[in-house]
Amino acid sequence: MKAIAAVVAAAVLLAGCGVPVQDDPAPIDPGTIPSRLRDSGTPTSEPSAEVSGQPMVQVNFVRRNRLVALNRNAPSLDSSELLTAVLQSLHDGPTAAEQTDGITTALQPGLTLSVAQVHGSRLVLELSGETGGRSAAENVLAVGQIVLSVTALPAIDEVMFSHNGVPVEALQADGALTTQALTAKDYEALRTP
Repeated sequence: MKAIAAVVAAAVLLAGCGVPVQDDPAPIDPGTIPSRLRDSGTPTSEPSAEVSGQPMVQVNFVRRNRLVALNRNAPSLDSSELLTAVLQSLHDGPTAAEQTDGITTALQPGLTLSVAQVHGSRLVLELSGETGGRSAAENVLAVGQIVLSVTALPAIDEVMFSHNGVPVEALQADGALTTQALTAKDYEALRTP
């Protein structure tokens, strides 16, 4: 009898202090959602997917020293236009709204990336402009941003860097320097879990 009384008392107590019940869904203003509950930047399964008929590419930026993938519009599904859209999006950086949400870029403001060569699924990017002056941790994030963004394209699996046509050493996620081709696997550890 005491057990039944306790269950009834608990039910009455919970009913009195719970969330009110509604019959119809109510809209939520996106501005009232805490940032930790908003889009986590988790990559989509198809980086060049179309949303509402618009081709999209995936570009990586930084939040709390981790890389997050975000989608950007692309003009078409043509491979060269997708690559151009990724490089332009990296150059443009996060939007004002994304910056308000704590998203930044590790790329130097004066850094320019251009396509030097494409060999099958390997892309060689020419670096020009401001390429130094950052900490090793920021440089690793910058290289990771580029490699993860470009290799999210279906046609690109590997990335190499050059400066004035000469191969450049790049920092891998573990801090090792290499002039070898880089893949997404080299920077997976930097992604937001």
